[in-house]
Amino acid sequence: MDGKSKVVLGIVFLLLILVFLCLALGQDLVPDFKAIRYLEGKGYTSVRILYILAEGHGCSPKDRYRFAFDAIPPDGKPRVEGKVCGDGEEFWYEEK
Repeated sequence: MDGKSKVVLGIVFLLLILVFLCLALGQDLVPDFKAIRYLEGKGYTSVRILYILAEGHGCSPKDRYRFAFDAIPPDGKPRVEGKVCGDGEEFWYEEK
C-alpha cells in the first residue's frame, strides 16, 4: 500500500466512525426532543432540558425518561422550572 492509499483508507475509516457516532448519539437525544415537543404542545416556549432526574425523584418508577426543565409558561410570566417524565409514549409534567 502506498502513502496515498493509506490516507484515503484513513479518511474512509474516520468518516465511518463519524457516521456511527452521529447515529448512536442521535438516538440518545430522541427522549429530550419528545419532552420538548410535549411541553411546547402545552404552550411553553423557550424550553430547555436542564438535566436527567435520578430514579425516584418525582417520577413514577415505570417512567423511562425523567428530565428537569425550565421554560417560559403559556401565560408569559417569567421562566419556571419543573420536571417532565414519560414512559416512551406518554409524558406528564409538573412545575415547581
